[in-house]
Amino acid sequence: MNIRVLLADDEPVILRGLKKLISWEEMGLNIVGEACDGHELRQLIQKCRPDLIVSDISMPGLSGIDIIKELHEQGRQIKVIFISAYQEFAYAQQAVQYGALDYLVKPVNKQHLEAVLSRAADLIREENEGERTREMLHHYERKNRTETISELLEGLMDGDKRAAGELIGMGAIALSRCTSICLIEIDEEIGGESHWAGRERKLVHFALNNIVKETLDSCSNCLMFQKDGRYGILVQFEQPGEPIKLIKNLHDKITSFLKLKVSAGIGKPVSGIELANESYQSALKALKTKYFTGLNHIIEAEELDGAPAGEVPVISELQGEMIKALSSQNKKQLVEMTDRLLKEVVRLANGNKALAVTSVYNTILRLEHELSQFGVHAHYFRGGEDSLLDRLSAHPTFAGVTEELTSITYQIFEQLNSKLANKEVAELRKVKTYMEEHFAENITLESIAAMIYMNPYYFSSFFKKHTGKNFKQYLTEERMKHAIRLLLDTNLMIYEIAERVGYNNARHFSDMFKKLYGKLPQEYRQSAGME
Repeated sequence: MNIRVLLADDEPVILRGLKKLISWEEMGLNIVGEACDGHELRQLIQKCRPDLIVSDISMPGLSGIDIIKELHEQGRQIKVIFISAYQEFAYAQQAVQYGALDYLVKPVNKQHLEAVLSRAADLIREENEGERTREMLHHYERKNRTETISELLEGLMDGDKRAAGELIGMGAIALSRCTSICLIEIDEEIGGESHWAGRERKLVHFALNNIVKETLDSCSNCLMFQKDGRYGILVQFEQPGEPIKLIKNLHDKITSFLKLKVSAGIGKPVSGIELANESYQSALKALKTKYFTGLNHIIEAEELDGAPAGEVPVISELQGEMIKALSSQNKKQLVEMTDRLLKEVVRLANGNKALAVTSVYNTILRLEHELSQFGVHAHYFRGGEDSLLDRLSAHPTFAGVTEELTSITYQIFEQLNSKLANKEVAELRKVKTYMEEHFAENITLESIAAMIYMNPYYFSSFFKKHTGKNFKQYLTEERMKHAIRLLLDTNLMIYEIAERVGYNNARHFSDMFKKLYGKLPQEYRQSAGME
């Protein structure tokens, strides 16, 4: 066998001299590359896969010690002979420590070099034909090459950089400019559950595994592995767009031949196989967004636009606009506000399903609470509030949650439309609007009754019938609602707040506040962290 040799020295004259000094081919040695510095030597090691390196120990960029240390850490069985003009014991000691075969001092003696090279060649042939062969045979008796590569790839995805060296040593990895990890997940098994029986599930995975394997067999730059129930593909490529082209082809075959819905996440490209786990994590993140983007799609990794730090969420404002649209029976505005709210929910969730579901759930609760004053009762709560949250969470994608919220708002709209057709409800709305706008004034039951041409006694019964509260209680709660806003959003003194919400006596205001909320205004402000 011809032994592959790399020469390295930062002096071209030395390289030329080494090539002419002995008859390399007659010794069965084939010079496959020459390097002028440590960085170039490292690249040639990856590209040429030498058996033997003859190198200067002191070079620009990376020293010979740096190179042999890397080889030692990667566990690569490459023999190294060092040549140097420096007769320092420390160099020789380090060289031997990391497995250097010998250390020669310039100018090199021809007979000495031939003897060292001959010994190196004998060792390499012996290892290749003896122990190394036996170890490889023993290894492949226990597991085949594909399983080994798959296991190493799984480790690499977990950040084990030693796995990269072993894959390189096995010749499984090519030298490419970019690496991307692609993940494929069966959509029917979203959430970790499957509707298939055990035997059927095995057949589906067997068929899917075969299609992926057959597709990749025609590619020289791809490796397959399985991790956490997903199919992973390591793609090495030179030109942008190669991973998406491969995955589109694979996705088409799966949907055409198996009639199976699968989602694929394509990780961001990285410059070296050692960084493959970073691409893997971005592929996972891309795959998780299928809850929002929909099933049976190919998703390329990209940063989701989350809410900027310190931004005040507008969900509450949009909920208020939806309530206004419902109470004013403006269907066009309701559709617009609902759409805006859903888009804002997705943006603020930043890929978090639980946060998105909770935001929609809270929106429905607020709609029901705010509109109950009109006698609107949401029939979708018959199973209890917990059942609504469970139902929202059970949707495999956010599209189902969107449909549910849209359906609920239209139910409320129709119920409210029926209620508002009643004259009494229309009059109640007029009263409530007036109280909301004039709560700080001296409002009395008599003055409000006169406004809608009712006698005070009938108005009192009418108000209690439609709100479930007596007039005085309702007015107090309306004033206190605004008082809380002033307590939390301003630095006004308690007596100033009392005046602004219709109380001339600050002590009376504080007593009423404590009766309603269990704390004095100042205590409430402090408990909210305002002071």
